[in-house]
Amino acid sequence: MKLLLALPLAVILYSSTTQAQNAPRRSVHFDFINKDSINLSLNKDFDLIEDSCSLVKRYAHIDMRIHKFVGKVKDVSRVDPNVIVTEGNYNTEGQKDGPFITHYLNGQLQAKGNFKKDKYDGKWELFYDDGRPKLTFEASDNGIIITDTWDEKGKQLVEGGKGVYSSSGSLFWKGKLLNGKPDGTWTAQYASDKSRELASEKFTAGVFTKGKSPVGEYTDASRLELVPNTLLQFVRAEALKVSAVGCNPVTKTGTRGVEYKHGIPAYSNALVEAVAAYMYYIDVAHFTNKFTIEGEINEAGYITNMNCQDSFNQQISGGLINCLKQAPALEPATINGKPAKQKVSFVFTFAQGAYRFNYRFGSVFEKK
Repeated sequence: MKLLLALPLAVILYSSTTQAQNAPRRSVHFDFINKDSINLSLNKDFDLIEDSCSLVKRYAHIDMRIHKFVGKVKDVSRVDPNVIVTEGNYNTEGQKDGPFITHYLNGQLQAKGNFKKDKYDGKWELFYDDGRPKLTFEASDNGIIITDTWDEKGKQLVEGGKGVYSSSGSLFWKGKLLNGKPDGTWTAQYASDKSRELASEKFTAGVFTKGKSPVGEYTDASRLELVPNTLLQFVRAEALKVSAVGCNPVTKTGTRGVEYKHGIPAYSNALVEAVAAYMYYIDVAHFTNKFTIEGEINEAGYITNMNCQDSFNQQISGGLINCLKQAPALEPATINGKPAKQKVSFVFTFAQGAYRFNYRFGSVFEKK
């Protein structure tokens, strides 16, 4: 049977509100076969998309009570059905468990290794899309040991657990390895702004000693993640998220609000990553109220003129303002075809040791 899927943009402790203008009608389906067998149409980013323009077909089983995959899963290229993009297994709790192997859409091996209850387990090997080696590491209950790494040109950066290593993601850590574990001082930076240091940590032969964040020092535990759980692209499919961009996007005319080249939901995801990277270092238990950051999207598409009137939260709001400045540029609002400014507001709420935030684009106005 076919069930029409209408998933809202949702992230734990996060919500987003935007103004939709002339949004195209989407039709993305779950195709169920028998009881729990399911076929899903995915794009190259492993987001759900219309079948007519999908690049990956997922054959799996899903437990709708917990909205998670269970049992064997196989992703197949729609262009070349002989290419098995992903093959692995999920346990009854929806966790990756057992051997997984992934390929790029061009058929080249991407990665192979094992998971144990959603965590890397044993030896993993990763490759670039031209077949060159990229990364090898060993994972156990004692953590991850980086064995070897290479750059895209084939130059080896880490050999036998010794060298300089950079993690992946919008926020990445960089430092020296000794016997495959961090040693000395490591720094965290945004991939979009490598000139600004967000945090630093000190290690001695792999043992964390202390760290420094935008709001002070900490000694409880390291925030460094050598190999993120989201490193492999197929993991995105677990979110069952509809692609922000459909097959036939509608061209808008006349006065309109801001847009994003990959769709507003993708912009929301970028904001979530930026905020989460900052909030990771904040003890939110100290904040039990709500505050709003007001700002504008300027004619170049960047957030500017941000301020928070709440004097009690100036320390954390100041850090969040700097964090939001790292957001990618939008396509600016227009009036009669000319770039214009648009209001934007961010509301942060703290309660019971957790936080959430939402944002809203406001009115479009001409430059004075």
